[in-house]
Amino acid sequence: MKYLYSGPISGVTLADGQEIMLFPGAEVEMPEQHDYTRMLLALQHLSPLPQAATASTSPSAEQGA
Repeated sequence: MKYLYSGPISGVTLADGQEIMLFPGAEVEMPEQHDYTRMLLALQHLSPLPQAATASTSPSAEQGA
């Protein structure tokens, strides 16, 4: 899921080895059920982005094809 990060500059390495850099005002994709994601949500450093804002449209969809 994509979130908007609003905490201090930080970085984290998740248990699966994925490294995520966190910058204030940046969009970040993080696993919803991860403990670190839940902690950042509780601290109000993450805000979920609406699904429509994160979905990309294909060029054919934009042209009405």
